[in-house]
Amino acid sequence: MPQLGSTSEKRLNAARLVGANSLAAFAQVAVDMPGGYFGPADEVAPFGLAFIGWLVVATGTALWGLWSDKSWSMYLIWLILSTNIGVFMAALVINPVIPAVTIIWNLAILTWMLFPLQASRVELREHTRRREEQEDLEHWLRISGKAVRHLLVVSLILNVAVFGYQLSEQGLALGVTMFLALLTVVLSVPPLWKMVQRGRLLIALLCVPLGLMAFFLQAPQILLLLVSFFQLATLLIFVVRAPLFDDILDYFYEYPALLVLFTFATLTLLGTLLLSFPAASATGEPVAALDALFTATSASCITGLIVLDTPADFSLFGHVVILILFQLGGMGILVLSTFATLLLGSKLGLRAEQAVEESLGLSGAESTYRLAKFIVGSTLLIEMVGAVFLTFAFLRLDYALGSAIWYGVFHAVSAFCHAGFALHSDSMIIFQDDPLALTVITVLIVLGSVGFLALAVAWQWMQGERKRINIQVRIIVVATGILLALGVILFTITEWNASMAGMSLTERFFNALFQSATLRSAGFNSVDTSLFSNATIWFSICFMIIGGAPGSTAGGIKITTLVILFLAVRGIAGGRARAVVFKREIPQEVVYRSAGIVILYLLLIFILLFLLLLTQPLPFEMLAFEAASAAGTVGISVGATPELNDVGKLLIIIVIFLGRVGPLALALLLGRGGASRLDYPEEHVMVG
Repeated sequence: MPQLGSTSEKRLNAARLVGANSLAAFAQVAVDMPGGYFGPADEVAPFGLAFIGWLVVATGTALWGLWSDKSWSMYLIWLILSTNIGVFMAALVINPVIPAVTIIWNLAILTWMLFPLQASRVELREHTRRREEQEDLEHWLRISGKAVRHLLVVSLILNVAVFGYQLSEQGLALGVTMFLALLTVVLSVPPLWKMVQRGRLLIALLCVPLGLMAFFLQAPQILLLLVSFFQLATLLIFVVRAPLFDDILDYFYEYPALLVLFTFATLTLLGTLLLSFPAASATGEPVAALDALFTATSASCITGLIVLDTPADFSLFGHVVILILFQLGGMGILVLSTFATLLLGSKLGLRAEQAVEESLGLSGAESTYRLAKFIVGSTLLIEMVGAVFLTFAFLRLDYALGSAIWYGVFHAVSAFCHAGFALHSDSMIIFQDDPLALTVITVLIVLGSVGFLALAVAWQWMQGERKRINIQVRIIVVATGILLALGVILFTITEWNASMAGMSLTERFFNALFQSATLRSAGFNSVDTSLFSNATIWFSICFMIIGGAPGSTAGGIKITTLVILFLAVRGIAGGRARAVVFKREIPQEVVYRSAGIVILYLLLIFILLFLLLLTQPLPFEMLAFEAASAAGTVGISVGATPELNDVGKLLIIIVIFLGRVGPLALALLLGRGGASRLDYPEEHVMVG
């Protein structure tokens, strides 16, 4: 006879059964099978009605059997899952996608139940550690946590099918989806309330989406969207509380580069899913999967290269998704996770602190915590101030107040995060003759490019804490000023009678200043980039490769990398073979790391350019500009992006992602070996 297992296992099996049958009930309505036993989509055929009746009766009987400890209930569950698999087999020939998903899901559940995995060492350790603990919340999570998490996943899948992809608007499908959604809400409230009672007051904010449901009782899809927000946040909390999560985090904290890679990949995939919804498209028809992936990658990696016209091809929902993606990408997932942990009242472990320190280039746990708070606070404050000024700029262009506020917020966040996305097809050309708007956006770009550490030092000075400014901040400030001025001079010389022809002297200056700032990673343009001369394209490529400061929203090799290599070359030329700046010597390992970053970065651009030249029928200078823009996560284009074929789009997607993660992070993925204790005899080799 099959074993029913512990209370936790019985509840998990009940959740698996309810979830699998909910998917089956929805699938039989959504599947299009004209002339078959399921009938056309969004219609309930007699067989379908009988099938639903069987599911309801059989599920109720099996749940009663589990509750009453009847061993035959497991046989009945296996029979129900097997029936679901068999019923949808014939539908595979006619409409394969929905039946295939249903069959795979039921087959996976059946396999897990027939061949259960033994408890992992993590679960055994956790059980041993908590076997004497009687706290109510931990007890609930141990007994019912797996079951509720399973139902939350199934419910979110149905919500995506109904709200996101609009697979069915039939009443029965909506009813099943809404029932499971409300069931998960009811099951999730008790443990969340226990967390609030234990002092986690911010958990109560999860009730905001539920409260908003009262205003949309006549709109089922909006109700499902609000419930989905609640479910996603609740699922995240439950997953974080799971024992296995701690071990996963320990592994990621041991390899910070892998953590960055994983989090940005997750954000990109989630953005791709949301942007592929019909609701994200301006036409109501879903955009192509590759275009959704390209846009999500460009937004989450704060690049700004586009294959679709953002204002014309995406709806307001799509614009909000894009805004959220580049806001999260700009602040950095790792920093947001740190700040969220602080808000929940927890403390990071030693490995977590080390990961944050390595990511931000800091030392000391206290500075890590303070900077994590400062990053989020300063980001929101700077973006808010910028949004106010830009709102006035749009009001001067006769925008309605609501539209002006929305446009101001979107472009302020995009500028500070160096995202390069705009709600105008010609980017910022609308402000070409508005020095105030160009100045505001330029300031936002520069503040985003100097890095949070430099902003923190500036804030301390404004508060009267006149501590000695460290070398990194001094390098960043001086180099940023030099590059900004150099860009203004070069752009003015090369574009005086090209893209800036016909402008007044004042307009030429402010547009040159704007382009000098935006070329190093922001991705906006206030002039027609198709008019750029070859000289402008060449120095622009150099600027895009340089990028901004470490710990900033900018890409590129970073200003400090360039300065350190320049200092090393100057030292070698002076016969000292060392890099010295502001009467301080830079360690040799930092010089080697800088050289490694530049080599990997240039190698990435050269490989991309070679592959683009091999597959795209476009001029060399356009593709070279595109390669540097993608690798530097800049986002400015001279018109090549919309002309790329599918191969070119995939190449750009990969390079944008790698450019954001960084060559150094990729090198860390290959191994983080310690210093070798073995010395070898020296041998001179001729170079140069």
